[in-house]
This record gives sequence, C-alpha cells and structure tokens, in this order.
Amino acid sequence: MAADDTDSVLRKADALIRRTRVFVAGSTPELPETLPPEDDLPVLTDIVSEQEAALATAPPHMQQHLDALREELSRWLEQELPHAVLKVTDGLADQLMGELTDQAEKNLLPRLIARLDGTASPLAIPKDES
Repeated sequence: MAADDTDSVLRKADALIRRTRVFVAGSTPELPETLPPEDDLPVLTDIVSEQEAALATAPPHMQQHLDALREELSRWLEQELPHAVLKVTDGLADQLMGELTDQAEKNLLPRLIARLDGTASPLAIPKDES
C-alpha cells in the first residue's frame, strides 16, 4: 500500500470514529467537506421479515421453484378445501340431528303421548325441561 493511500484510509477511519463517538469524545465531529457518499455508513430504515429476506436473497432458479410451489398449493387448496368444509359441516349436521333426536325422545315424545291419552292438560306441560 502506498503512503498516500494509508494516509487517506487513516483520515477516513478517524472521521468515521469521530462521527460515531461524539458522545464519548465530547467534541463536535469534524467532517471533511469532500467525503464521497460511498464512504458513508449505510443506514437500515426498512424492517424486513425473515420470509421477505429469504425470498429476496433466493437465487433466480429458486424463485421459479417458489412460484411453482405457490401455484400448486393454491390449486390444491381450491380442490381440497371445499371437501374439508363439507365434511366438517356434515359432521355438525349429524351431531345436531342426533342431539335433537335424543331431546325429542326424552322430552317431546312423553309430552305428546300424555296429550293424546288426555292425561295431561295443556297448562300442566312444562315449556322447557332442558
């Protein structure tokens, strides 16, 4: 390394240290007026999620694979989701019918039989026994 390069690097390092250590040194930083912008420290201003970072740093051939996976997942959900929802709702309907049948056998049937026999008066029948 040439002597003039060393002096330039040391000046830049000194300026950087002064800029970042003002509170420690207690003096105002002396910035060279002709400091090139590419020598300045980058500042991160955006918050990037891990998923975004992984997608942004993925090689181009991986991006094609990710797009294909996304498309296949979407197609699979379109095919399978309606079947899954129907299965769950059918199960709920079966459960509801079973519960109503049990309640009708326990509560409604005895009341109807009593009413047909004439042994129960309309006022003697309780409105809700659950």
